[in-house]
Amino acid sequence: MNLNAVFRASSRVAATLVLGVVLSPAVPAATTVNARFDFLFDQTRVADDNQFFLNRVVVEFGVSRPVLEPALPRLRYVEADLPVALFLSRASGRPLDVIVSLRAGGLPWCQVFERVHTPPDILFVGIDRDPGPPYGKAWGHWKKRGRGVRLADADISGLVGVQVGHRIVGATPYELARARGQGRTVVAYVAEKGGRGHKGHGNGNGRGNGNAQGQGPGKGHGNGHGKGKD
Repeated sequence: MNLNAVFRASSRVAATLVLGVVLSPAVPAATTVNARFDFLFDQTRVADDNQFFLNRVVVEFGVSRPVLEPALPRLRYVEADLPVALFLSRASGRPLDVIVSLRAGGLPWCQVFERVHTPPDILFVGIDRDPGPPYGKAWGHWKKRGRGVRLADADISGLVGVQVGHRIVGATPYELARARGQGRTVVAYVAEKGGRGHKGHGNGNGRGNGNAQGQGPGKGHGNGHGKGKD
């Protein structure tokens, strides 16, 4: 074989190897990303109370995997933001993608509610009196200001958890909001009443969905992102 033939053969082999390196990781990478959220659609993949809660939230709102999955990477805090996005999409009648786009654009939840013309009143349905901390201040501000109230992300995330928890297990929103102040999180409440979908007791520790520790500006009321606390 002459040198030109050897060179051409080597070039074809090199090109094949390069193409293989470029293409072969594509499918596993996509599969890995999707697998992170399998627990949302398959209860047998649930590993803790937070995942169980999110799984039940997705079931409650009946959102299909093809609709929901593209939105997940766009949510900075899936545990805190996913229930709010699904809840607001249903309440406003707007597509999930619209809600997620507004949130991903950097808006605090109170402004997202305003953009889709949904009053904060829906967060307090079934809470007919001061539930005490951590939602007592938010309830008081709402009673005084009504639709003009601007709640922190943490309050909105927590109150959505209360409303969704009510739908899932049937406890009244007041009962769930009151229990939160007594150290019993909505996540743990739903896991206990809903029949845990996993072997361990998991992370029903007040973080994430429906536990007033969504992504807010800190204590009190206001706007913005960042880790919020009761």
